Amino acid sequence: MCGVAGILRFDGLPADRSALERMTRALAHRGPDSHGLWIDGPVGLGHRRLAIRDLSEAGHQPMADERGEVWVSYNGEIYNDELLREEIARETGYRFRSSCDTEILPIGWRLWGEGLFDRIEGMFAIALWDARERSLVLARDGAGIKPMYYAMADGCLLFASEVKGLLAAALLRPSVDLPSFHTYLAAGYPDPDRSLLESVRQVPAGSIVRPIGNRVAIRRFWQPSRHPVVAEAAQARDQVSALLTRVCKDMRISDVTVGLLLSSGVDSALIAMSAGSDLPCYTAAFDDRSHDESDDAARIAQRSGHPWTLVPVAQGADLVDDFLAMVEHVDGQLADSSALAHYAISRAVRREVKVVLAGDGADEFFGGYPTYRASLIAQRVAPWMPRHATRAVALALSRRLGGADESRIPWHEKLTRFLLGATDPHCSPHAQWRRIAMPHLLPALYGEPMRPLLDVDPLRSYANTLEEAEGTLLDRCLLADQRYYLPADMLAKVDRMSMAHGLEIRVPFLDRRVMALAGSLDGSLLTGFAGPSKKVLRELLRATGVPADIAAAPKKGFNVPVARLLRRELRSLGAQLLDRDADVFAPLLRPDEVRRLWLEHLGKRANHGYLLWALLVWGAWRLRHDVRN
Repeated sequence: MCGVAGILRFDGLPADRSALERMTRALAHRGPDSHGLWIDGPVGLGHRRLAIRDLSEAGHQPMADERGEVWVSYNGEIYNDELLREEIARETGYRFRSSCDTEILPIGWRLWGEGLFDRIEGMFAIALWDARERSLVLARDGAGIKPMYYAMADGCLLFASEVKGLLAAALLRPSVDLPSFHTYLAAGYPDPDRSLLESVRQVPAGSIVRPIGNRVAIRRFWQPSRHPVVAEAAQARDQVSALLTRVCKDMRISDVTVGLLLSSGVDSALIAMSAGSDLPCYTAAFDDRSHDESDDAARIAQRSGHPWTLVPVAQGADLVDDFLAMVEHVDGQLADSSALAHYAISRAVRREVKVVLAGDGADEFFGGYPTYRASLIAQRVAPWMPRHATRAVALALSRRLGGADESRIPWHEKLTRFLLGATDPHCSPHAQWRRIAMPHLLPALYGEPMRPLLDVDPLRSYANTLEEAEGTLLDRCLLADQRYYLPADMLAKVDRMSMAHGLEIRVPFLDRRVMALAGSLDGSLLTGFAGPSKKVLRELLRATGVPADIAAAPKKGFNVPVARLLRRELRSLGAQLLDRDADVFAPLLRPDEVRRLWLEHLGKRANHGYLLWALLVWGAWRLRHDVRN
């Protein structure tokens, strides 16, 4: 797990070493163990190493093949590298110089070309330079676990693991991408192939980007799909059990200690039960009992036999420092409030281990979110709901109720989201369930540059992903979350918060073999109108002997108490950015409207917690960076 940076000049002039050094230095947190630079005329590769496999200098990057023809800077882990090594040796007689998984990439490229990326089982973001063809290749794993950003600037293609790496080159004049900011305020993140900066894009998950002249060509080599063929519960349970055990074993390969992030949920509990009995486990502890899962996590650890450590999440004054650090590590691009808790637990866990397994991805592939059931219900009842009257009721609920309710998602907010989503004639309801800024707030909030976007659905790309997917409504909802929501939000959060501390997180549910198996399961084995979500996983967990109440418990989510934090621990920061310095949002947003929303929330006349959180993230980042409107 590492940091990648690079420059390719289109005019043939030498790449700027000082710019590449700045880019690589900006990613030092991703790879604190060593760094490397390689420049050959117009191309330069930079690397920050987090040493996990072959800790010797033989694993140093950028790395080349024995001929010096193919150079690589790579971030990730390859779990089937032993099989690929055997295949390479058998076909070519190549003698490997290290036990590092990186070494298969240069020779694998020479042997298979772009077919290399389809052979890899793992997570990766790869920058590869082929000196024979004088060509650059950027590639990203199929789920989008590992990031890669790129931008055209000053006759160059810049690329890096994080936005800050691009900005460090000092070749970009960053300006706000208005449609992406519109999406950010609705969802808490931009589309998974974009950013909040006009010139900065992401390599899409499962895709290859190759510069051709002064533009790029993008080819997708893999994406999640659904072709249900398994409908028998016992067969599905046995197949998932066997594969998950195998994948967890594969993901324990390491030359350093591997641990486990353990909540009280089904997903991490299954990882705990599938991964042997000697992994050190870590659980976040919250003062707010409604958000704390430590009691049940302790029971899971006891049942699985893993040693267990409780990790307190920062409180009080430390929380402001953590919030500002979180903002810098997401580059102002992500308003998922649970990132704050992930930041704190990653810091604490990193003091003990460099690598952990985690249960991310199970909800999107095995039907864990209540939004799937909401979409199925909406499909049935929406035709019978009077649209205008229903929306009026929803807006009244949003405006008048629940200002003092500081629970995770107040009941009236759930109902409001459902009613607005089910009756919106322009949008897919499924794309609306996670909306942050309710549509009725935007006309007063938006300044002149943003007003033309008031009639544009900010979640259109999410809805399009669903509409273009194949299968039943449930199939399409799952695929939309796998292809859009997962790389745009969940995986971005996990990567940035863990790598802020040089911690590698491995995700067994996002192994391509597990994703393919999940795609073969009939929807009736996952979720439906009634009964539990993630049915096959719950049945499997129950069969392991984990207490039945844990296997049957509803999903909690790894959230923080947003409404309360803004009124208490983060109040001083909110008072600064959302009141005294609210002009930082101009001209995109109206400062006085930002102030009004803040004061309404403080006075408990309304709960604008998630919207204010998004504004606080963006405002804090923008205040520290020179970004044009």
